Amino acid sequence: MKHALRHRQAAPAIALGLSSVLLIGAWIFEHGFGYAPCLMCYWQRHMHKAIIVLAAMTLLATSAAPAARKPLLMLTVLALLGSAGIAFFHTGVEFGFWEGPKACAAGGDIDFEFDPNNPLGGLDKKIKPPSCDKAVWHFAGLSMAAWNGILSLLGAAIVARLGFKRLAAND
Repeated sequence: MKHALRHRQAAPAIALGLSSVLLIGAWIFEHGFGYAPCLMCYWQRHMHKAIIVLAAMTLLATSAAPAARKPLLMLTVLALLGSAGIAFFHTGVEFGFWEGPKACAAGGDIDFEFDPNNPLGGLDKKIKPPSCDKAVWHFAGLSMAAWNGILSLLGAAIVARLGFKRLAAND
């Protein structure tokens, strides 16, 4: 029984781990190395937050509400695919294949700047995030958005393969 439960938890655990690592990595690049995120970077982060919640719910449903597991697993895979889609769209904007949203063109204005030493002090300031078409970091010729897309797509394939294989086996 414990062995079967561990196998059922593998797919959502992988989704939870992958999105957690990618989100924490984005925060490290932002707060540790000073790479400011653009608007589409935030969209990708929001997708990973949703994946974390869905994967955690799927893990909980594995033993508490098994009937909820399949739809939650499907939503988790769709969210991973959504993350990949946003990331690849962002990558296309960075490489000039197509234009990004108008709010991304010049970086846009955000009406809030957070200073942990003065949490309410930045409410009257505007900050200018970077333009979405300028990749601020590359590794092996690919931007963070491209790597996010690749890892999210790979994660979706692994989670779908593991998760639905177990569901089909009625484990």
